[in-house]
Amino acid sequence: MPQVSNNERLQELVAASGLSPAVALTIFNRGLGPKACTSSAWSAYLSEPSSPRYLELDAALLSHAEAQFAAAAR
Repeated sequence: MPQVSNNERLQELVAASGLSPAVALTIFNRGLGPKACTSSAWSAYLSEPSSPRYLELDAALLSHAEAQFAAAAR
């Protein structure tokens, strides 16, 4: 089975939430304080790897996203 990238996993979380990207960004930013993600960076995380805007999501931010979306789903 192919390995899913951090960005692909984030895309899965956003899609499964059923929320708009803007609302998903608000959930993602909870608890990040001054390190909150900008809408530009958010779009880059959700873009295709072939896009010039693509920005790789690090593992720590993916873990944060998983925790925030799990909490929002409760």
